[in-house]
Amino acid sequence: MSRLTPPDPATKPGLMRRLGAAGPFAILLSFWPPLGSLFLIASLTQLGPWLRSHDGVGLLIYFLVIGFLLGVSFVPTYASAILAGWAFGFGKGSLIAIVTITVSSLLAYAVARWIARDRVLEIIRERPKWHAIYQALVGKHFARTLLVVTLMRVPPMSPFALANFALAAARVPLGTYTLGTFLGILPRTIVTTFAAAQLEQLDLNNLGQSWVKMVGITLTIAACIGLGVLANRVLREMTSAK
Repeated sequence: MSRLTPPDPATKPGLMRRLGAAGPFAILLSFWPPLGSLFLIASLTQLGPWLRSHDGVGLLIYFLVIGFLLGVSFVPTYASAILAGWAFGFGKGSLIAIVTITVSSLLAYAVARWIARDRVLEIIRERPKWHAIYQALVGKHFARTLLVVTLMRVPPMSPFALANFALAAARVPLGTYTLGTFLGILPRTIVTTFAAAQLEQLDLNNLGQSWVKMVGITLTIAACIGLGVLANRVLREMTSAK
């Protein structure tokens, strides 16, 4: 008896129709956050001092407004961390940025699950290679899935919005998703808020002190980029193993 080979789903008509709103939404996420970052960074010198001058109220406004914008994928995480470091300094800034990004990812998860429903997962299951990768990365035990989510978050320029959508569409358990998000965004958010806080305090009239700060910022960012490259390499190896 000949072995029946299922048709390649990529040749099926109406793939975008099967995806429903998930297809256009994923495309939107590829350019929507950078547009929001342009506005946020352009208003940095005005918005940052205002938030700082209002202390506790400023922290609350940052958490609510920036958290909502992150949750609906209008701003990227690096822009929100820059604002936090610029406005509140390294200590408060890194703490509020990490909390805000982690909490906002829950809103993004809910939005993505509502939009994607079961469509994306059904298409993944129809493709043997995609399904094998899915099972290897997020279809097994807690520790492996947590590692995958964490590694996806580590690279400094990792597309936070697209990752939220992909992980939610793949039905990664919410607890694993949240913990992995927290662990993954921790190093890059600390680095970004530190750099932003140092830049805001630069005194160009004191070149010696400014030079030391700039060297420290550069080395810190380089270390974070190196960590991101390592995370991407590990993810590629995990994927290619299948």
